[in-house]
Amino acid sequence: MEGSSSESCPGIKKFLRPKPEYITCPNCAGSVEIWSAENTAECEICGKEVSRTEKEASCLDWCEFADKCREIIKNKQH
Repeated sequence: MEGSSSESCPGIKKFLRPKPEYITCPNCAGSVEIWSAENTAECEICGKEVSRTEKEASCLDWCEFADKCREIIKNKQH
């Protein structure tokens, strides 16, 4: 990441420009909108908190520059 902008890091894109995704609620089978940067969302039909079945691996879990990226994400969200 040294000498490059945060925009060049492919792993940070989903946090800076999240996209909606849809998963099925295990309680009522409704479609739950969950953003790519989130791990949980609330079902609008039954109110149950729904989690992704598998946590997607993220470079924030292993990259040596993860702390810098977390700071960039934090600053962009405020």
